[in-house]
Amino acid sequence: MRDSGIRELAASNYPHVLIENLETPELSEEKLHHLKKVLRSKPNSLITATDGKGAWGVFNFSGTFVEIVDGIRLQEQRRHSLTVAVSLAKSGKPDLVVQKLTEIGVDEIILFPAEHSVPLWDESKQSRNEQRLKRIIHSAIEQSKGIWLPQVAFVSSFADVAALPEMAMADASGKQITESCTCLAIGPEGGWSQSEYEFNLPKVCLSDQVLRAETAAIVAGAMMASFRGAGNRS
Repeated sequence: MRDSGIRELAASNYPHVLIENLETPELSEEKLHHLKKVLRSKPNSLITATDGKGAWGVFNFSGTFVEIVDGIRLQEQRRHSLTVAVSLAKSGKPDLVVQKLTEIGVDEIILFPAEHSVPLWDESKQSRNEQRLKRIIHSAIEQSKGIWLPQVAFVSSFADVAALPEMAMADASGKQITESCTCLAIGPEGGWSQSEYEFNLPKVCLSDQVLRAETAAIVAGAMMASFRGAGNRS
């Protein structure tokens, strides 16, 4: 059965923020600005907050700090972890994919260079992208009223992705996606290379039509999360 507390959080009209420690909550200047200027929270109004690790609660916002109103709630780990590995794509597309997969509730997002990937990230560019994607994830958690921050990993090749347990690859020749698929790799616009096919991963089909890489990643995340949600409601 789906947890009623999570339904309560999703249905609330309170602004939702990410705070590192809910026991001793502190608001950064950036977070204060966001609450006051963007979310327009007034002094002595209620907000919800999460630590991104499954804990959340209702807090009173004084205008400069927050105090817990009710006890902190701890949510059990989700039914099973979901991983989506996404090949590097042109500027802007990784941002969109990471944002939407966070909102959907994917637990781990892996970025990797496929053989047919157009962009390649050097160490400097990867560092800059990591910081930007971290901000995008935090914003997406707050917008979607999530309580679990996904893990984001950068790996150097498809071989690293293929080595992960239960990894499958999205491909038009595959079988229709089912509940058993919890770990899926999405290829680039140019498709998988012959050497990538030679890893002999199980193939999963997401659509009867050809999807852009970013669309495929979002569709995969949504379908996988839907299967998990159906199991939680059974």
